[in-house]
Parts: sequence; structure tokens; C-alpha cells
Amino acid sequence: MASVLKRYWFVVVAGVLIAAVLLTIVYQLWWGASKLPTLDRAPSFTMSDMYGKPVALRDSDGKVRLVSFHYTHCPDVCQATNFNLIRVQQKLKEQGVLGSQALLMTITFDPKRDTGQVLQQYTAARGIKPDGWMFLRGTPEETKQVLEGFKVFAEDQGNGIFMHSNELFLVDGNQNIRAIYKMGSGMNNEQIVDDINNLLDD
Repeated sequence: MASVLKRYWFVVVAGVLIAAVLLTIVYQLWWGASKLPTLDRAPSFTMSDMYGKPVALRDSDGKVRLVSFHYTHCPDVCQATNFNLIRVQQKLKEQGVLGSQALLMTITFDPKRDTGQVLQQYTAARGIKPDGWMFLRGTPEETKQVLEGFKVFAEDQGNGIFMHSNELFLVDGNQNIRAIYKMGSGMNNEQIVDDINNLLDD
């Protein structure tokens, strides 16, 4: 027996090494690749919801947050984004994680016009439920700091229309940005929900 093992030791060692390499590849493709990288750090902020209640990002630490930006007078991409977020909200609700483990946060570019009352009217007119979805506003200075922290560009063109970045951010329970998505009609809602569930299992 010993002589057989000695004769074929190279084959045995080679087989073990090949198996190890294959297992490593499978691990990276199936489990390792499913882990989202840390892209940046989300800025700490405290703003108000549409009912005037202070909301700090740190208050929801431990939960996965999907942070987006909009303004109620936006004629195009913001409306398409919120329509898609309604679908994301519904899917998370069906999964039983909305509110308890995952939140949606939408911050206005335009706090001067987007008062709490305006935000309430906006969400009611579009059938947007406040369950696990906060519409936030701050002072102009607070808004500027949040935009700078997320590296989001927004500029009032002087006619009430903003030129702005079209991105939303997936923030984990430790305030790390783990994914960035494009806003608008082309949003991949399934991918966003999958990524949220990925972080919940992280």
C-alpha cells in the first residue's frame, strides 16, 4: 500500500491542488462575489420628515437604507424614480423586511418649495405610503452638506428646475455606501432588492 502511494504521490498531490483551486473558484463566483464592496462612507445628517419629526441617519443604524434625491417639481427622472421605488417598497413589504430591517429615504433638493405640507400632498397624490419610506427635507445649508457628503450635484437653474445628478445609494447598517444605482425609468428594481437582501444576510 505504501509503495502504491509512493508511486502515485504526484497524482494525489496534483488532485488535491486541483480540487482546492476549483473550490476557491466556486467560492469566489458563488459566495464571495455576492458580497457587495464598500464604495464610500455616507455622511451623517439630521433632517426632518414631512411631518416635522427630526430624522438622523444614525437613528436607523443596523438597517439597510436606500437613499435617493428628488424634488417635487421635477418633470421627469425624479417621477420615474419614485414610481420604481414604489415597486421596491412593495417587494420589501412582501418580504417582511420593510421598516424593521430596510428603509427608503428620499431627500429633496428643493427645501424652500418642498415644505412638509407639499411633501404630504405629493406622496398622497401618487399613492406613496409612508411605511418604511421617509421623505426628508432640511435647511438649505443642511441640504448642501448632505449633497456634498454623497457627492451629488444639484443646481437651481433659476426657474425652479434643478440640474442634478441621477444616482441613488445603498447604505448598510454601518453607514457605508455599498452600491450606487442610476435613477429613472431604467432602474433595475430586482437587482436593488437582491442587493438589499444581500446586505441583510451579510
